[in-house]
Amino acid sequence: MKDILHKIDEDLIDVSRGMDFFSLITPVNKSEEKDIFFKNHAKKKRYNPYFEYRESDLAETISRLDNMLPELNRDDRLHNIFIKKIQFLKKQVKLIESGDDIFPDISRELYGGPLRPDTGAARAIMEKLRAVEYRFPEETVTPAEMRVTIKKCLDKKGIDWTVALSDRIVPKVSVSGKDRTIYINSRLKYTEGEVIRLMTHEVEIHAVRGANGEEQPFLIFRDGLAGYSETEEGLAVMGEEAAGCLDIDTRQMWLYAARCVAVDIASRGDFYDVFAAMKRYFPDDLSYRLAERVKRGLRDTSSKGAFTKELHYISGLRKIRNFIANEGNLSNLFVGKIGLDDIADIEILLKEGVLKPPGYLPVFIDKLKS
Repeated sequence: MKDILHKIDEDLIDVSRGMDFFSLITPVNKSEEKDIFFKNHAKKKRYNPYFEYRESDLAETISRLDNMLPELNRDDRLHNIFIKKIQFLKKQVKLIESGDDIFPDISRELYGGPLRPDTGAARAIMEKLRAVEYRFPEETVTPAEMRVTIKKCLDKKGIDWTVALSDRIVPKVSVSGKDRTIYINSRLKYTEGEVIRLMTHEVEIHAVRGANGEEQPFLIFRDGLAGYSETEEGLAVMGEEAAGCLDIDTRQMWLYAARCVAVDIASRGDFYDVFAAMKRYFPDDLSYRLAERVKRGLRDTSSKGAFTKELHYISGLRKIRNFIANEGNLSNLFVGKIGLDDIADIEILLKEGVLKPPGYLPVFIDKLKS
C-alpha cells in the first residue's frame, strides 16, 4: 500500500510542477498594462487593466489527477491527506481555466473569503496609519543584493536550497518547495528593513517548513498539503512579530492589513476601486502593486472579484493565535508545509512514527509559544 502512495506522491509532484500554478495566474502583459494605467491616471482618467495570461491545456493534468483517486482509501488517515491534495489541485486547474464570472467563487472555495473579524482588524490597523505622518522608506536594496543575503541566511541554517532572480512573479519574494528555490522579484527593489524581515519570513518559516517536509517519507509535505498556505502565512507574520522584524520594517503590518482590505474591496469592485482606496494610505506605485496582487487571475479587472489568498496574512495570524491560546503544540506545525485543518491527523501520524519530528525550527520558536 505504501508503494501506491509513493507512486501517487511522485505523480503529484510532477503534476504540480508541470502546472506551475502561480506562473499561470501571473499576467504576461503586466508591465504594459501598468504603463497604460498610469498614463490614464496622469490624465485623471479611470482605467482598469486587461490582463493576459500564458495559454495552457490542462486536460491531461485533470485526467492524471482523476486516475489517482481510485487507488486511495478515504477511510485511511494518510490516504485522505492525498485525496484532499488531489481535489485541491483540481480546483486550482478550474481556477486557471475559469472565466471572470466564476473566478471569484472558485477562489473563495480554495482560499476562503473576507470575514468580518479579519477585515475589521485589518481596517483598524490601516486607520492607525492615517493617524500618523508616516514616511515610507526608500527602496534601495537591489534584487541581486537581496539574493545574496537570503542565500547566506539559508546556508547558515544548513538548508541547501537555491535563490534565483525572476521577472515572472508578482510578490517581491516567492518560495517554491517543489523547486527547492526562493525566487526574488528582479523588477523591484527592497528597503533595508524589508531585507531583515524577509529573511525571517522566507527562510525561518517558508524554507524551514519546506526543508522539514523534505525529510518526511512523502514529498507532499515539502510541496504543501491542501490549504496549507493560510497556516504558513499566519506563522510567518507571527514569526516576524516575535523576531522584532515588524518594529524594523514598520510599514509591513500595514501592508498585510492592506492586502486583506484590498481583497474585500476587490470582491465588490474593480481594479481602480482598489487602487483609489489604497491611495489614501500609500504611494501610487505601491497602491498599484496591491491592486495587482488581488486582481491577478482575472482578465478584465473591471470585473468584481479577487484572488483571495491575499487574506491569509491576517486570517492565518488570527488562527495561529487561537491555536496557541488553546495550547496547541506549535512545533508540530513545522513537520512540513501543513495546515491547521490537518493537525489532528498529523499528530497521530507523528505518534505512530509515520512522520518524523521537525529537524529544523525557527530561532525564535520559544517566543512564538509565549
